[in-house]
Amino acid sequence: MSYSKLPPAPGGRRERRLREQARLRTYRQVAATSAVVALAAGTFSTAGASDFAHTWFGADDAIALTTEAPLQAADAQVEVVTETTTNEIANQTIEQPNFDLTQGTRVVVQEGAPGTEMVSYTVTTVDGVEVGRTPGIVVVMDEPTDEIVAVGALTIPPATPVQQGSNRELGQQMAADMYGWTGDQWACLDNLWARESGWSHTSHNTGSGAYGIPQALPGSKMATYGADWATNPATQIKWGLAYVQGRHGTPCGAWSHFTQKNWY
Repeated sequence: MSYSKLPPAPGGRRERRLREQARLRTYRQVAATSAVVALAAGTFSTAGASDFAHTWFGADDAIALTTEAPLQAADAQVEVVTETTTNEIANQTIEQPNFDLTQGTRVVVQEGAPGTEMVSYTVTTVDGVEVGRTPGIVVVMDEPTDEIVAVGALTIPPATPVQQGSNRELGQQMAADMYGWTGDQWACLDNLWARESGWSHTSHNTGSGAYGIPQALPGSKMATYGADWATNPATQIKWGLAYVQGRHGTPCGAWSHFTQKNWY
């Protein structure tokens, strides 16, 4: 009979080693069974294994047990799919200054509308719970239409009281009687011709040749309303009012052009 088949000597080194190995196998079997139960309840962790070993097997045996590789839960169900969704593209609002509108006025010139796009997403789920969503291909179906708003930029200085018997008083009366231009329209006309000629019917621009209250260029144009165009303020005003209506529609239209171009 060989030595390897003889029973270990009582109290010998071989007997102690065999007993230790048997005890560790028992510990591991018990710990594995407990871990499976805990995993089913969703409460097991590596730290829990250490606590379990300390409690049931003592410090020395716990060290031997917990140095083993941690137990792993059953493989999670991972799924990667592609989803396509339709999203809205927000439109913007564009404001444009408009010198035909007085300050504080806002007019919608073009109605806005959102656009649409189709987006392809790569979606990752673990056990039915979404953990990742990455956008991929984007296809614009309808471009958004921006809203365009005209914002009033025209400033109308207030008209000052007119002096009786002055060219300004005559112009104010004729504008109201002939075209119904009062209020802001009168204020626009007053400021326009005050800057052009100072309401002087003898004002003459030697550089351009413009003449009279409306600064007709040349002044002889006003002869269509009277041969006395060079000396009669009423003739000049009548021609000037007709010119404003024909070219700009209203005195404020002419004033708007003047504020931008310095001529009308």
